[in-house]
Amino acid sequence: MHLYPKPRKKSVMPTDYKLKILSAAIKVFAQKGYNNTTMSDISLNAKVGIGTLYNYFRNKDDLLLQCMKKTIEDEIVQIQEASESIKDPIDKLHNFFVKHGELIVSKPYIAKFLVVELRQSESFYKRNPSFNPMHYYMDYVAKILKGAMDKGRIRKVDLDSLVYMVIGSMDMIFTQWLISGKTLEITPLINNIRNILKVGIGREQ
Repeated sequence: MHLYPKPRKKSVMPTDYKLKILSAAIKVFAQKGYNNTTMSDISLNAKVGIGTLYNYFRNKDDLLLQCMKKTIEDEIVQIQEASESIKDPIDKLHNFFVKHGELIVSKPYIAKFLVVELRQSESFYKRNPSFNPMHYYMDYVAKILKGAMDKGRIRKVDLDSLVYMVIGSMDMIFTQWLISGKTLEITPLINNIRNILKVGIGREQ
């Protein structure tokens, strides 16, 4: 007979191994690069057995693809949703890139992963011809810019060319931020690009 009830064991939430592996893999890919990263590196960083790793991912290519998907869904979609309430399309595009810049500064490993790992070896793309996360950005920016044209906020030009120009500018800014040792001021550049997009570069007649 027990005078006092036995203490209950604390309930332990089951470990989400897939999430744990993805989080570790993003950091390892950002630090070492895709080509120099092994599945063993990720296994050690995630503190899971190599067998557990292969229970969730077929190979390193599959792991990278799912890391990119997770990064976009977790980080970029949140920024997109935060911009949805903005009515003016140019302001919405500006806010999207400002918030993206803030993410880059606050989580440098995300910046390196998004910027560096988009540029994989030719063999990687041959094995994964559908891998192109930039389509996500391009579709979103194209939607906003088309809205800007329809509302008369900007004059009608070739949409594809304008999308490449805007996305290319942002990509270059984030790349140079990494190269500069994180000293480049991102927000002023984004603001200036917004102003150029608004007023154009042609001389007034």
